[in-house]
Order: sequence, then structure tokens, then C-alpha cells
Amino acid sequence: MKNILQKAVLISISIFTVISFTSISMKVIAAEMKNSVKRINNTVATGNSESEIPLIKLSPGYGVNISFIPTGEIVEKVWLDNPAIASLNVDGCLSGLGKECESGNGATVLHLRQIKPLHFKQLPSSNSSLLTVVARGEDKRRVYLFQVAIVDTKPNFHTIEITPTQEEFNTNRFPKLISRGLEVAQQQRLITEDSRLMKRVENFLISVKAGEHINDAATINGISLQLVNHLIKLGNTQAESYETIK
Repeated sequence: MKNILQKAVLISISIFTVISFTSISMKVIAAEMKNSVKRINNTVATGNSESEIPLIKLSPGYGVNISFIPTGEIVEKVWLDNPAIASLNVDGCLSGLGKECESGNGATVLHLRQIKPLHFKQLPSSNSSLLTVVARGEDKRRVYLFQVAIVDTKPNFHTIEITPTQEEFNTNRFPKLISRGLEVAQQQRLITEDSRLMKRVENFLISVKAGEHINDAATINGISLQLVNHLIKLGNTQAESYETIK
């Protein structure tokens, strides 16, 4: 009987320890993830400021995303000068790859990941590279520059968000794109006017126009960034059609 009680106590202690450790681990992970988005103004990323161009450190086993969702821009072309150190993926279609992109399927997020270094006879060996991104907005195109380097340390962030200047933000470009995208979504019957989702998106727009950051506004109003991304794409598509008609 004594042995049974001792085993029961040991099991209880073990379970409590596992639960406590798991809870602590989850809190630590949540804390790390909370601050894992780095926001960079587009004037810095285009080299039009006194700051150096952004440095992206690629760690083993961790990828880094570059999001143009906040600016409402669509990525048209990408050049990674040293393909021997990293792989590059996008969430949509890029022009200049031998086929035309379908409307509303443009890329807005890039994903970089460290790979085992490859050896190209034509390229000098290097642990770094220049990444050039050509993105198109509602009224103009921009060229973004990033330094990419491979490191052995753990990353401080997993996503870089390119943000518009305060002047651009005040022109309501972003809310206009979302509003246009919402109109297209209704026309395509992707969303109905009397639905809960419609109300959430409308409240999201109100929050953004009031100065709330995109991520925070999406979280507060219960919509995903994937939805925001899709509405931006639809809004850009409508803007292109309007320019063509003019």
C-alpha cells in the first residue's frame, strides 16, 4: 500500500512538473512571437534615407518573410544576386517568368530561407547577397533593396513588414484599396452585405482610418491578414482596370 501511494505521489508530481514546464514554455514562446515582427518604413527600404538598407539574417531552420501588405503594393520582380545561400518563394505570381499573371494573383509576401551553400563556378563564394524587389503600388513603382546574410544565431524576428510613410497613410490609399477589394468581393459573391464577415471588414476599415495599425486592427475585429491580403489584390485589380479604361 505504501509503495502504491509513493508511486501515485511521484506520478502526480511528474504530471504537475510537465504541465508547469509546458505552461512556462508556451508563455516564453508567446513572448518571443509577440515581438517577432520588424516594421521598416518604405523610405528606408528603398534607400531614400540616411539609414543603411535593411539587413536580413537567415538562421538555420528559420525562414524570414518580407510583407508588402501594409503598403498595398504588388511584387513584380525579384533578384537574389547570390542564389547559393538562400531559397526564395512568393505567395503569388511574378511577372517576367514566361507566363502572364492572372488578375488578383500578384505576390505580396516573399519568403527567404537559408540553404546548405551551393557551389557555382561562375559565382564567387560569399555568405551574403543583395536582394532587389520591384513592387508596384496604386500610383507608382518602387525598387526595394535588402542585404541578406546567413548566420548561425537564432533570429530576432520572422517577418519584416514594409510600411508606408505617414504622408501616404494619411491619403487613405490603403483603406481605398480595401474598399475597392470589398466591392469586387461582393460582385463575385465572395462576401454578402448582411454577413458577419462584412461587418467585421467594415469595422476593420474604421479602425485603420482612425490610425490603428493594420495587424492590430485585424486582430481587434477578428479578420485574418490573408483576407486583408486578398482584398488588397482585388482592389489593385480594379484600379488597373480603371486605368485601362481611362
